[in-house]
Amino acid sequence: MCRPLVLLMARSIRPALPRLPTLDDLAAVTRLFELRTASRWVGLGLVVGIVSGLGAAAFYLGMNWIRSLVFESWAHMKLLDPHGEHQLFARPVTGTLRWWVILLAPALGGLFSGLVVFHAAPEAEGHGTDELIDSFHRRRGHVRARIPLVKALASVVLIGTGGSAGREGPIAQIGAGFGSIFANLLHLSHRERRLLLLAGAAGGIGAIFRTPLGAALFVAEVLYRDDFEVDALVPAVLSSVVAYSVFTMFFGQGSIFVTDAHFFFDPRQLPLYALLAALAALVGVLYVKVFYGARNRVFAKLPIYRPLKPMLGGLALGGLALLAPQTLGAGYGWLQEALMPSAHPFPVGWIGAATLLGIALAKVLATTLSIASGGSGGVFGPSVVIGGMLGGAVGLASHALFPQVVPQPGAFVVVGMACFFGGVAHAPISSLVMATEMTASYDLLVPIMLAEVVTVVLIGRSTLYEKQVRTRRESPAHGGEYVFDVLREIPVRGAFRRTEVVTVPATMPLEQLLRHASESAQLVFPITSPAGSPTGIVTLDTLRGFFFDEDIGSLAIAADCASRFVAVSPDDSLDTALQLFGQNHYAELPVVGSGESHPMLGLLSYEQLLEAYSRELTRRRLEIDGKASQRFGAP
Repeated sequence: MCRPLVLLMARSIRPALPRLPTLDDLAAVTRLFELRTASRWVGLGLVVGIVSGLGAAAFYLGMNWIRSLVFESWAHMKLLDPHGEHQLFARPVTGTLRWWVILLAPALGGLFSGLVVFHAAPEAEGHGTDELIDSFHRRRGHVRARIPLVKALASVVLIGTGGSAGREGPIAQIGAGFGSIFANLLHLSHRERRLLLLAGAAGGIGAIFRTPLGAALFVAEVLYRDDFEVDALVPAVLSSVVAYSVFTMFFGQGSIFVTDAHFFFDPRQLPLYALLAALAALVGVLYVKVFYGARNRVFAKLPIYRPLKPMLGGLALGGLALLAPQTLGAGYGWLQEALMPSAHPFPVGWIGAATLLGIALAKVLATTLSIASGGSGGVFGPSVVIGGMLGGAVGLASHALFPQVVPQPGAFVVVGMACFFGGVAHAPISSLVMATEMTASYDLLVPIMLAEVVTVVLIGRSTLYEKQVRTRRESPAHGGEYVFDVLREIPVRGAFRRTEVVTVPATMPLEQLLRHASESAQLVFPITSPAGSPTGIVTLDTLRGFFFDEDIGSLAIAADCASRFVAVSPDDSLDTALQLFGQNHYAELPVVGSGESHPMLGLLSYEQLLEAYSRELTRRRLEIDGKASQRFGAP
């Protein structure tokens, strides 16, 4: 019987009053079952999903309440909502529009966000998804306990006061924070903490966007530019499904956007969709450059108190909103109008196409002002709106040119939503699924697939998430899983032992060399010239052929038996040494120092290389996997 169970049974028979189980008891039971099977994630996913769903509901309520208070009560302005969402705290809008509230509200929201973030948790600055990615790759899944609350407060106020930001980054960091905290409470391993981190993020995103499948795929895909975290799918799907169910218990089911009942696909539209994808890639590169260029070259260099930077960004956004009210908030209501015009239809034809293109570019600027300045909010929502407006522009232009081929310009809005974000986030699969879930339309899978591929190829290395790594091989989270990555990071100096190396002059008679070899433990003998520089290597395998040939021993010299000289330096990697072992089939390699004389420092054997690799691999596996019972503090 394992020790945790014995301890629990011993405690249960003591003559004491009944008590509630503690977290240590729960951790003991968790360790008892080793938590290594898929069934264990059902319980963990259930808990993380419930809390993520409740967190998403609270975030949604707070955001709606502040938005209603600021814009309907104070500014006397009605912001548009998508048809699948409704204002929960609707107030009658009376009186004249107060333009000064629209101008100042984003600035005050930015100031509050900056004060909370910079004084309580600086890592909550920005869009949040990068912090999630960095925590997974480089911080073993750790998130400080204060992050969920700080991120929620800062983002709710910024978005509620009109900041051009989305919900994905904040709710991902909030859900991920709970997943990390929960893993620490249960004393789970580094790998398990990382997976619960992603499960919490998937739960929050799946709930607030009502995209349970897309959210699970997103957290597994957004970590890499060209790879996928397959291990995260089971916990992410479970958490996302549970969180979505909890959220819809409060706010009802259905998609965020309402579209035409059916989109008709014509193969003749494919070149037009490819054109849309090319435009999305072009604007995507511009978006990334403007966003990070403003952050690094403008706001980072402003010599002012840091919380004032998002305030200045908000003030500039307020001025922009007086000219283009579509830039306020995430902009989902205006995207709904592009999908299915109703109360505030856009112009049609070329004027409409130019209008939507202008809104897309204005939204790039607005998001930069809100988030790149240091405000706290997501970039998924604005990116979806930018892509949808680009799609709407191409759709209206295509409808004006080819009305029979493109009878529904709204179809291009859906495709633009998917391919633009899929390109800038390097997440084509999840963005495809999320776009279909957000619109409840699966008629456009073929054009979305085409547009995603074209956009991702054209956008190249530009990415909205700078903490992404290219593949799993480059992630510190998987550092112990790839042999050559391990060898590449171990220097020769950490494997060989400094010993005196027996060298022989090139003119030494073979008979004398054979005596040296029989008295030495070396397996290779460097050959030196009269000047002392190495010219070749004689191996013990070569000498064995001459041990019983007395005639040749008196005729040949060492140089006659020499092979090509190769060596490594102490700073070379074991990966380099392994390649030399494979190319030359030597049992040992000379290790030479720097300088003109290249002094012999010792010999590196193949066995020493394997021992060093084994030690490093063991260390990394313990670091990554750990033991379920081991408590680990924050780094």
